[in-house]
Amino acid sequence: MDRNQLFPIFAFPILLAIGIVLIPVNADYGDHELAVAAVQQSERWFAGHLIAAIAFSIVVWAAREILAFLPKAPWYTLIFTAAGAGLYAAGMGADGLAPLAVMSAGESAAVFFDGSGWWVSGVFMAGTLSFAVGLFIITGNIIQARIVEGSWRYVIFVSALVFVSAPAIPSGWGLFGIAIAGVGIFIPIGVSIRRKNILVQA
Repeated sequence: MDRNQLFPIFAFPILLAIGIVLIPVNADYGDHELAVAAVQQSERWFAGHLIAAIAFSIVVWAAREILAFLPKAPWYTLIFTAAGAGLYAAGMGADGLAPLAVMSAGESAAVFFDGSGWWVSGVFMAGTLSFAVGLFIITGNIIQARIVEGSWRYVIFVSALVFVSAPAIPSGWGLFGIAIAGVGIFIPIGVSIRRKNILVQA
C-alpha cells in the first residue's frame, strides 16, 4: 500500500475534525435561538459544514483502501459505508446551506430550523445506521486480523461506539465526540496498515 492509498485514511479524520471545530457550537438543538446565533457566524458555519461534507466523501475512498487490505470482509461493507457517508454529506449540506439561503432571502434562519423537523434529523439518523454497519464490519475485521494490536484494539472499538452514538446527543458538543472518535478509529488503522505494509516489504 503506497502513500496515495494511505492518504484518504488519514485525511478523513483530519478534515472531519477541522470541519467540526469550525462549526459554531449550538449547545442545545432544541433552542432554535441558539441555532440562529450560530448561523449568524455565516463564514464559519458554511466552511465547517462544507469541509465536514467533503470529509464524508473521502471516507468512502478510505474504506475502499482499508477493505483492499481486508479481502475477507463482506462484499456489502462498502455499500453500507458509502450510503451512510452519502447521507451524512447530504445532511451536512442541508444543515449548512439551507439556513444561510433563508437568511439571504431576508428571513430569519429560525424559519429553517422550525420547519426542518425530522427531515434533516431523519437523514442523519439513516446515515448513522447505515454507516454504523460498514464501520463495525471494518473495525471488527481489523481487530480479528490483528492489524491493530494491543490497547489500540480497544481504542478503535470504543471510538466506533462513540462515533455512531454521539449523533444522538441533542447538542453540538456531540459533534466533538464524532471528531475525536474519527481520529481514534482511522489514525490507528492507518498507522498500523503502514507498519504492516513496511514489514511485508522488508
